[in-house]
Amino acid sequence: MTILGRMILFFCISGLLWLILKLENEYTVTVPFDVILIDEPANQIISGNRKTVSSDVSTTGFKLLNYYFTPKKYRDVNISLKEAKYKSIDENKFSFSSNYVKDAIANYFSISANKIEIQEETFDFTMYKLAEKRVAVTPAVNVSFEKQYDFYGEPTATPDSITIYGPYNIVKDIEFVNTQTINLKHVKSNVETEAELFLEDEVYSEIESVKVNIDVEKYTEAEIEIPINTLNINNLWLFPSVAKVRYVVAMKDYDNINNLSFKVEIDTSNFQTQELLPLKITAYPSNTSIVRIIPNSVEYLINH
Repeated sequence: MTILGRMILFFCISGLLWLILKLENEYTVTVPFDVILIDEPANQIISGNRKTVSSDVSTTGFKLLNYYFTPKKYRDVNISLKEAKYKSIDENKFSFSSNYVKDAIANYFSISANKIEIQEETFDFTMYKLAEKRVAVTPAVNVSFEKQYDFYGEPTATPDSITIYGPYNIVKDIEFVNTQTINLKHVKSNVETEAELFLEDEVYSEIESVKVNIDVEKYTEAEIEIPINTLNINNLWLFPSVAKVRYVVAMKDYDNINNLSFKVEIDTSNFQTQELLPLKITAYPSNTSIVRIIPNSVEYLINH
């Protein structure tokens, strides 16, 4: 290496060592921070949750250099209203000690809070109360079942209702809140899962998710013979006088169904003007679904 090269290398090393020594020194500078308020109560909304404060920071040049090279959007500090003890100073005005801000800035630099100075003694903010309403929670489910399996009753949520908060003109028209859609395939047993709530923009709730229960049962198709009710019309003979009702029922309810569970009647809306009388089912168990009635009409004879 030439003498000139050695001199350049010497000056570079010297300059680097000087810079390191300088950066290890402590400096006091005024730096701005955007303070963002988070975790407000569900029934409140903050007006302008971002505020810029100036702070005098005493720390090493290394940490200050890191601050200046960090993009501004990453130099925010968050204050949680769940942790900061704030008090009301007017109808919609609140404040908390600026010590919370000092602690947050100190954490940013990883220094002691006594190295931070803020001119304001308190941090003031505005927060408004929202309209509230109690609404039902409706599980949104998209389920495909194994063969013969299906819902046993409607899916339920726990809790089954929540209090929502938001601007009055939005909240007043909401009657229920859906969960995020639960997608399931090849289901053949009961399901218990967690689902987040689906809330419209500007609508809030202290509850973010609910438990969803989906009861599942195996079903079978059955058939039962039922006497046809003639509605006490005298001298009316039906051919046949009984009908078969085909229905679907959960296996666990199968033994609870009998011919007293159903009622089949003639339809007399066009009585004596047609050759056949239509049949209709006027009563059946709520835990069954009707497939069909056989026959769906009968011949009749009036014996005068």
